[in-house]
Amino acid sequence: MELTNKTISEYLEDRAEMTPESAFIRHGEEIYTWKNVNNITSKLALVLLEQGVKKGDKVGIYGVNSSSWIIIFFALQKIGAVAVLINSCYKEKELYDCIKIADMKFLFYTTVCTGYTCDLIVEKLKKRSDLKKVNFYKIEHTYEEWMKIEKRECKIKRGIFDKPNSEDTACILFTSGTTNICKGVILSHRSLVNNAREVCEQMRWTEKDSMCLVVPLFHCFGVNVSLLTSLIAGMTVTLLDKYKTVSVCEAIEKYKCTVLNGVPSMFLAMTKNPKFDEFDLSSLKSGIIAGSPIYKEDYIGICNKLKGMKLQTSYGLTEASPCVSISDYEDSIEKKAVSAGKVIDHIDVRIIDLDTGKECPRGQVGEIFVKGYNVTSGYLSSDPVVCDAVRPDGWLKTGDLAYMDEDSYLYIVGRRKNLIIRGGENISPQEIEECIKDYNNKLDVLVIGVKSDVLQEEIVAVIEGRQDDEMVGKIKEYMRDSISSYKIPKYFVFIESFPRNATGKINEKALKEIVNEKLK
Repeated sequence: MELTNKTISEYLEDRAEMTPESAFIRHGEEIYTWKNVNNITSKLALVLLEQGVKKGDKVGIYGVNSSSWIIIFFALQKIGAVAVLINSCYKEKELYDCIKIADMKFLFYTTVCTGYTCDLIVEKLKKRSDLKKVNFYKIEHTYEEWMKIEKRECKIKRGIFDKPNSEDTACILFTSGTTNICKGVILSHRSLVNNAREVCEQMRWTEKDSMCLVVPLFHCFGVNVSLLTSLIAGMTVTLLDKYKTVSVCEAIEKYKCTVLNGVPSMFLAMTKNPKFDEFDLSSLKSGIIAGSPIYKEDYIGICNKLKGMKLQTSYGLTEASPCVSISDYEDSIEKKAVSAGKVIDHIDVRIIDLDTGKECPRGQVGEIFVKGYNVTSGYLSSDPVVCDAVRPDGWLKTGDLAYMDEDSYLYIVGRRKNLIIRGGENISPQEIEECIKDYNNKLDVLVIGVKSDVLQEEIVAVIEGRQDDEMVGKIKEYMRDSISSYKIPKYFVFIESFPRNATGKINEKALKEIVNEKLK
């Protein structure tokens, strides 16, 4: 597939001409056609211009998935403003950091955020003296209100807006992490549109498909791999505010959705739910599972539950728009359970040796470097180290470890920053976690390194649950027959529950503090 220079707004206008009366967004009982959304966003774009929003202005969107979120996003694209996508879990300080680092002129927010009301956070920020020049607007309109906007008398001709070109920034996404460093990833129209087109082709998505969209739109997995792929393919989107297993299953059954994307924990929660077998999910045809590592047995278990569904594994990161590799549509379940597929067209990947800095031969683990149209042009961050991830020659240093086999399949091993270096040996925590999970796949385990006076680091397996010394003995016995002896954890620590950050990911910094205290 050849790369295109079309922008997001051009795709919306073209889609509205091709299938004007087809459903685009289904949100509860509300249905917006492509024509509705195109007309509403054009008229809203005029309002934004009147309010002072200009091409290139950084405009925040803060809230959970909603029709209003999608409408404001597309309206901003039409006037060339930069949509700054903000995690709906963020509280006052995190939102404040995003506003300051992005130098936002406007912030649009919906009524509800994750677990609380956005108004409470926004009202606090409005009182800050250094944010007096930021304009805050609530954009949670009802279906009837949006329809009234569409019916307003207003002639809009092509060319009325100072539209962006493909190299202009379309959006900035603040990636989650366990530190307090705010990091905004800059992505262009060209990078997002072409990556979405490639995903559509690999997944064989068309106008006949219907996506159940539950991943957060403020993540690249949501806004590009789900929303923009729907735009390009012409799919109907059944939109849910947030993930709830029963709600998702009900929506798929009721509306006969054919596509479902999600992170591993979402699919695991769905297939392990006691009510799973009560729903008819036979309409599901395909989807992408990505966003975090998944154990082989867990993936196979999900596929066995969702029979007939092509659940494709993929490797990506926000800085790469996000998709770098994806499994082939006809790959076996066994192949997809261990591999992240092949690198997609027009993207270059190198596996670089950690010690020599040279490209690794096939089969050798190294760090993934990515180059291509999809790579971010840079970051917005207060930390200069973060900003060095993209090299002057265009190569993105991902920090992820992998190897490539003779057939060009990519196998993700773990994160470089999480490597445990014990006695000069580089050890992947993920490899040890998988070995323990192979012994008992019901265990929730995370492997970390702690300081050691002689060996630099020792290995600790942290298990969620009650202390069980008998089980530890059996795990060690199993591991002695499965992996090298230097990879067997010296310590096994049990905790009641893992500490987690605002996005639900395990807070490894807090976890290490807990473990160090227990090991004293």
